[in-house]
Order: sequence, then structure tokens, then C-alpha cells
Amino acid sequence: MCRLCSALANSSYFSRMDAMLQEDLGRIERSRGMAEKFPSVRNSILTTISFPPKIHKPLFEARNAYTLINNYFQQLMLDGNKQGSMFSGGSTRSIFFSGDYLMLFSKSVAQDAGVDFFGHYLLFHFTKDEYEAKFDGSNLSISVNCRKKAKNLISGENEEHAISFNFLHQPVEGRILKKEEAMRSDYVRKIMGARAGGGDIFASADLEGYVITVPHLSPHPYLLQAGKEVGHDSNRHFQEHVLDYLLEHLNIRRN
Repeated sequence: MCRLCSALANSSYFSRMDAMLQEDLGRIERSRGMAEKFPSVRNSILTTISFPPKIHKPLFEARNAYTLINNYFQQLMLDGNKQGSMFSGGSTRSIFFSGDYLMLFSKSVAQDAGVDFFGHYLLFHFTKDEYEAKFDGSNLSISVNCRKKAKNLISGENEEHAISFNFLHQPVEGRILKKEEAMRSDYVRKIMGARAGGGDIFASADLEGYVITVPHLSPHPYLLQAGKEVGHDSNRHFQEHVLDYLLEHLNIRRN
């Protein structure tokens, strides 16, 4: 067990996760009711593990540079289709480790006429033969490109699906800005256009107090809330040590 996993044992993180997973069960039920109106939902509520799950592991979200609300999560493909990368309450695109498995937990929350449901919900496990981790001394990539048998939580059928991603974590030192600084970025102005001056374009800034200008893996918001309980005196300090935790789980040594 890594240092972070050990420290979480007596934290508030687990109760927050339990409440979230319970809330997800209601969304899955509502997703069944939305499948006829939104056909893509029928084939994108999937799990490869026993259900309902209990997740008492630290989650790390795969986020894009600047974490703009319309381009928040790093790319994930299911059966050749890009899964939504926008920020919304209740959504995540996370990895975690369970024993020898790499786990993917990705979900997007949509709404229709005030009813919230999942645009997709993917809870997958990968063996060491199914994922690849590369570290060049600075940049870490964790990638998957395989076919997996999964249970469709809408139909109840067991199916095979193609899934792929390449999540990147680049060095964040010197790449963390205040929101006001990030709003002046040429990159942000190019992506957001007229909205670049708006105060609501950075989904993570209000939660964490900063913007990261490179692709990165970040503590899930519930994990970040437990930061002081596991020895971090600030959100930024926690973020700057994410790579240490990932390398420890992947059994990769720094050069």
C-alpha cells in the first residue's frame, strides 16, 4: 500500500466517495429512462467489474491544459467515438489503482428538462498486459488501446467494446498560474474567442485556486478536499506531488 493510500484510511475522502457512488446509482436508473430519447446512452453505460462498486482508492483526473470548461478532460475513445470532455458537476475522467489493475472511472453528467443522467459511465479494469506506462524523467504517459468485455448497465447484456486513451502528466512546476494570469494567455484567447475574458471559463480555478497550463493528472476534487488530512498544507502542494504517487504505484523509479 502506498503512502497516500495508507494516509487516507482515516480521512473524510471515503465517505464522500460513498455518497457520490450512491448518487450515481440514481443517475444510472434515470439513464435507462433516457436511452430511447438519447440512443448513444444505450451503449455507453458499462462496467467490467462487479456492480455496484466500492471505490476506496485515490482518484486522479486526466485534465487538459488550462482545464477550460469546454475542453476539461483528456481524450477518451469508446468504439471509435470521442467521449465528452466538458466539465459538469458529477463528471470525472479518473484513473486509480487496485491491486495489480489500472482502473478507469469516466462519467459525464447531462441534463434534459431538469433530469440529470449519464452521457457515459465507464468503470473498467486493465491488467498489466493491457496498459502501458512510460516515463522519460519528466513526462508520464499512461495508455490503453484494447478490446474489453463489459456489462451493459442499460441492457444487462455482456458485450465487447474497444477502448483507448493516452493520459499525459507533464511537469507542473512553473506551469501553475493564477486565474487572472491565465485569462490573458494567447492559448485561451484562441480556444475561447470572445469568451476569453469571462470569469467562468476555468472550471478548476474556483475549486483549486489556480490554473495549470499543461496536460496533467490532478487529485479528484474529493481527494483534494482531504489534502490536509493526508499531509498537504495546500492544494498546490498536493498537486505538485501527484507524480510521486503515480510512479510509486507504477513501480517506476525516477532517474
